[in-house]
Amino acid sequence: MNASLLPSLAVAALAVAASAAHAQEASAGDERVTRTSEGFAGDHAADELRNPNGFETTRRPAADIPQKPRVAVRSKAFSSTKSAYGDTYVYDATTDLFSDHDGDGYFHHLRVRLDADTLFTSSVVYAQIYVSADGKAWELLYTTKNFTVFGSNPDDDYEIEADLVSGYSTGQYDVLIELHDAADSTLLDEYGPSESPEFSVLPLEDSARDGIVEDSGGHGGGGAVSWLMLPGLLGALLLKRWRRPAAGAPTRG
Repeated sequence: MNASLLPSLAVAALAVAASAAHAQEASAGDERVTRTSEGFAGDHAADELRNPNGFETTRRPAADIPQKPRVAVRSKAFSSTKSAYGDTYVYDATTDLFSDHDGDGYFHHLRVRLDADTLFTSSVVYAQIYVSADGKAWELLYTTKNFTVFGSNPDDDYEIEADLVSGYSTGQYDVLIELHDAADSTLLDEYGPSESPEFSVLPLEDSARDGIVEDSGGHGGGGAVSWLMLPGLLGALLLKRWRRPAAGAPTRG
């Protein structure tokens, strides 16, 4: 090979590599990939995450994900009150972050736990979880299945765990819960940054940015955190748990 061609080939190789990296980054931004699981908090021990085998992988083009503008509706001033919308409402809710693989302070595993109450004996509802990184719009992260709320029972907490696999850039995210009537999808209540600081500026990023390579081998549900699925490493995972200090827990009247 002509030695004079080597510098040109090296430059070309670098250009191709940069182009490929840019294309990969653009592709990640065009698709949202998550692994999610849901159920009653009492389904497992208080110091455990949900069974990794129960997580489902979802891939959605970013353009197809529902969004809505951020509008300040009301504030509960971090107190427990009857919903402004109906007789079934979010009494209390918390967020927890897990799994910071590269130790940069940004996590890719989000747990949202909510305690909904109703003035009726029971009420069938579903919840939608939204995230917002730009302060302008809410983007739908997950919609739960229907579940039943029993009066003011303190033991019917419901939780959603979402592992952000790709498409979620490193940033400070706000989180919002919407509670809907399962019969007609009426909005019953919402709970977010206006109700608790735990739902504001959460340091999140997807696992691809956390140094974890997505498993593309097509095994089962797939996902970027195959190491998370090893029960033996759960203890190490919990060491990475992040929890915003509570601003004061409400009491039931």
